[in-house]
Amino acid sequence: EFSDERRIYVPYEQIPEPVIHAFMAAEDKNFFQHGGIDVSGLGRAMFKNVFNVVTGRRLEGGSTITQQLIKNFYLNSDRTMKRKANEALMAVLLELHYSKDEILQTYLNEIYLGQNGNRSINGFGLASQFYFDKPLKELRLDQQALLVGMAKGPSVYNPRRHPNDSKARL
Repeated sequence: EFSDERRIYVPYEQIPEPVIHAFMAAEDKNFFQHGGIDVSGLGRAMFKNVFNVVTGRRLEGGSTITQQLIKNFYLNSDRTMKRKANEALMAVLLELHYSKDEILQTYLNEIYLGQNGNRSINGFGLASQFYFDKPLKELRLDQQALLVGMAKGPSVYNPRRHPNDSKARL
């Protein structure tokens, strides 16, 4: 059956360390310390969002990588307290059953990193092939950094459509 999504699966051991470290710094710097929810990150996001609402700026999320994985696989994107509570509970349960490496590996192989017509570019393996025509482990450091930077906004930081924005994100 035809699918609009495909992946090039990359085992955790083959994900370059700079990708892992840069991704953690950008997305969830306490990933290896928390149990699925980052209480300090959540508090920081809530505090910043009070200021952002007043100033009209974009709201920030306090979700961990584990929570984002849960949302992407099992829940919708509704911004409701019920969904966030379910997400937090499910993230804690996921962390009880899977290792941090397994969770990160799954997330890095699932994350949305752009579009090719009607096909979704999911995961660093496929994104590496699509944008650079090379396997992830063969990318230069700047190419790895560009893919990590795309995680915040794949359409905004798409190097084919917005080369200046994607370079500025580096």
